[in-house]
Amino acid sequence: MKAIARFLLVGAVAVTAIAISVAPSEAAKKKKMKGPAPGAFVGALCSTACNASNVCDVMIWAADGKWYRAAFTPVCFQPGCPAACK
Repeated sequence: MKAIARFLLVGAVAVTAIAISVAPSEAAKKKKMKGPAPGAFVGALCSTACNASNVCDVMIWAADGKWYRAAFTPVCFQPGCPAACK
């Protein structure tokens, strides 16, 4: 009986540790990209992650309220990119 209780206790501690480590940190929540300005439309574009050779990733605002990488124009070259993401 004691062995079963120890096994359950160890299992509960392990599950708790895994759940805490998987949850996003407060810094990650703040770093998450915000939505477009109020009144913006679905399909709004923004650019992010520009590198030294002036190539940026293009993101699109979807109907479900999330940013996704654009399918037809996944990258752009500066200065022809949309406004930077916030």
